[in-house]
Amino acid sequence: MFSLLVSSLMLIQFVTGQMDGKDPLVERISYNADVMVNTVENQHRMHAYDVFQASIDSLLARKDSYNANLDSIKWLSIVHGDGFRIVTWQLRVTEDEFRYGGFIQWPDRVVQLKDNRPWVNGAAFNTYSPSAWYGCLYYKIVPFQSDGKKYYVLFGFNAEDHVRNTKVADILDLNGSEPKFGVPLFVGKDKDQSRLILTYGDVSPMQLLYDESLKAIVHDHLENVPGIGPSGESLEVSDGSMEGWFLKDGKWKYQEKVYDVIMNEPPMMEGRKDHREDKDLFGRPKKP
Repeated sequence: MFSLLVSSLMLIQFVTGQMDGKDPLVERISYNADVMVNTVENQHRMHAYDVFQASIDSLLARKDSYNANLDSIKWLSIVHGDGFRIVTWQLRVTEDEFRYGGFIQWPDRVVQLKDNRPWVNGAAFNTYSPSAWYGCLYYKIVPFQSDGKKYYVLFGFNAEDHVRNTKVADILDLNGSEPKFGVPLFVGKDKDQSRLILTYGDVSPMQLLYDESLKAIVHDHLENVPGIGPSGESLEVSDGSMEGWFLKDGKWKYQEKVYDVIMNEPPMMEGRKDHREDKDLFGRPKKP
């Protein structure tokens, strides 16, 4: 019954799209991207994902696909580099499992990103390929120079499970024949890192961003607090202070304190330790 309903809606979208000048394939991608994140039933989200993936493949098979406007699809996350774009998306499999997909696209080339989760051990120090990618939604891209080469810091979000989230600052290297993720240019702690990985409890917000005024990557300092999870788990949460990574001589160098602000208590949302972040990456209210 659901499949029949989806097929009917897709037909309506196709006909309507032809009448109002919209691209029916882009409309189909938009519809299913919404369903595969927000629909309550797991099997409905998986069905939408299958249609979504087939639609993405059909779009990318077009010669003019680079010119297709995807920025208006709020369920996709798109960042633009110099002559390329990176499109990423999220599938909510269950409350404790999320999968990510995406691609890097130039006007004459596409590289698919495969979320194969290769990073369980040593993730902060390894280099990965598009076929073994640290899956996430990229929400910002920052170019920089190191040793005469251009790189990009990619800021990403990964919804780990119903208790924890992860934010990532990865380095994209496009200087070779194939893209690479992770370059050991984060220095100043025990060992040079290829990327920053910050996993935190969903009971509290956590920032990872590029501060234009400081020209630095800044993020909350995380402290482990016992018993604050929904089932009494110990979780990493912000203590209100900020750490930073400043670009010096082509490397992002660590600075323990960036702003002179620290709180006596972690900044729990609305003072409730059982309250999860109530907005998603795009600033939309989360559904219960």
